[in-house]
Amino acid sequence: MIRKQREHLARLFVSSDVLAVMISFLVSFWLRFASGLLGVPKGIPRFSSYLFIVPFLLAVHLIYFSYQGFYRFKLRRNRLDDMFLVILNSAASAFTLLLLFSYLKSYDFISFEISHVFLLVYAPVSILLIFICRALMFKLFRLLALTRNGVSKVLIAGCGDLAEMTAANLAKYGHFGLEVSGFLAPETGARVLGNYAELERVVKKHGITDLFVALPLSEYGTIMKLIENANNLLLDIRLVPDILQLVSLKSGLEHIEGLPIINLGDIPLEGWPALSKRLFDLLVALSGLVFFLPVFALTALLLKLDSPGPVFYRQTRLGLDGRIFKMIKFRTMVCNAEKETGPIWSPQNDTRVTRVGKYLRKLSMDELPQLINVLAGDMSLVGPRPERPELVQKFKQSIPRYMLRHRVKAGMTGWAQVHGLRGNTPLDKRIEFDIYYIQNWTFRLDLEIIFRTILKFRFIDRSI
Repeated sequence: MIRKQREHLARLFVSSDVLAVMISFLVSFWLRFASGLLGVPKGIPRFSSYLFIVPFLLAVHLIYFSYQGFYRFKLRRNRLDDMFLVILNSAASAFTLLLLFSYLKSYDFISFEISHVFLLVYAPVSILLIFICRALMFKLFRLLALTRNGVSKVLIAGCGDLAEMTAANLAKYGHFGLEVSGFLAPETGARVLGNYAELERVVKKHGITDLFVALPLSEYGTIMKLIENANNLLLDIRLVPDILQLVSLKSGLEHIEGLPIINLGDIPLEGWPALSKRLFDLLVALSGLVFFLPVFALTALLLKLDSPGPVFYRQTRLGLDGRIFKMIKFRTMVCNAEKETGPIWSPQNDTRVTRVGKYLRKLSMDELPQLINVLAGDMSLVGPRPERPELVQKFKQSIPRYMLRHRVKAGMTGWAQVHGLRGNTPLDKRIEFDIYYIQNWTFRLDLEIIFRTILKFRFIDRSI
C-alpha cells in the first residue's frame, strides 16, 4: 500500500510542478511586460513567441527534480531540504534557459531575445508557486487517500526494538491512511492487543487489515505460523527482516548467477559520484586558497606578533579507510599545549588558547588551512569530521558502528556539524548523522551542507 501511495503522491507532485511552472511563466510575463511596473524599453514581445519557452522550462525543472530525487520520498527529508532544492532548481532552470536561448538566438534559430529581467522575475515567482501548489496537492492527496482507500489498520507482531522501530516509521505515514492499532506479543503492555495465538480474535475485534511481522530470526516457527493464520484471515502481510544488527551501512540487493545476495555495506559515494565530488573539491579548494591568500598572510603576521611559535599546527587525524594524515590548522594555542593534559577535546574557555586564537576560533578561520588538505586529497569539503587516532581507539570500542564513518573522506564541515552537533555533544548522535550522510550522499546534499555552514559561519568541532 505504501509503495502505491508513494507512486500516487509522486504523480500528484509532478502535476503540481507542471502547474506551478506554467502559472509562474504567465505571472512573470505579466509582471515583466504587461504590468508596466518594470518598464519595457524594447517593447512588449509577442506572447506567442514566449510560449516557445514553456516546454523547455518544464523539461529543465522536471529533469532536475527527478535527478535530485525530489519525487522519491524519504522520511527524514525536511522542509528546509525541499526549500534548498527548489531554490537551486529555479535558479538553475533560469540560468539554463538563458544559455540555451542565447545560443539559439546567436545562430538565428529563434527570432526573439529572451529577457534577462523576465528570468530574474521568474526565479522567485516559481519558488513561491511550486511550494504553494505542492502544499495544495498534498492536501488533495490526503483527502483522496482517506476517502478512496479508507484507513488501513496495522497490527505489528513483535515487541522488541525491531517492532518499535517499525511502529515509529509507520506512524510517519499517517497521511497515507495508515494507522498502527497495536502490537501482538507474548507479554502484556500498553499497546499489546493480544498474544500470537489470539491473532484471529484481535483482527476481528479491532478491524485489522494489515499485519507486519517484526520478529527475530530465532522465532522462525512463530513467524511461519503467523503468516499461515494471517493468510486464512485474508490480511495483507509484510515481513520486516531482522537484519538490523548485521547492517553496516546501506543494504542493497545484488545477484550472482541468479543467486540473490544482500550487500550490507553499499554506499552511493563510489565510482563516478566519488570522481565528481573530488573534482568539485579541487575546484573550490584551489579557488579558496587563491581568494584567502591575503587573509593567510595577515593571520600569519598576527599570530607571530601575539605569541612565539609556528603559524600552522599540524595534527595527526584518521581519514578514509583508517589512513593517518596530518591536518593543518592555524595555531590557536600556546606551544606544547598538550604537554600536561595529553590528547583531549578542548573545553570551553580553554586557558591555553591565545588572544588571536580566540578570534580565529570564533570565526572558524583557524580551519581555512584545511583547504590544503582538501587539495592534497586527504580531506573533502564535506564529510564526517576527522578524529585523532588516540580517541578513535577509545571510541570504536564503546560506540557501535563508529568506524563506518571512515568509509568516506573526512570533511571540513559535515551533516552533524550543521545540525549543531560539535565539540562535546553526544558522540552516538553525531555518528548517527555521519552514517546518514554516507548512506544518502548526493551532490545536492553536499551543496546544502556548504550552504548551511556559510549561514552558521562555523565549520567544525572545537577539538584541539
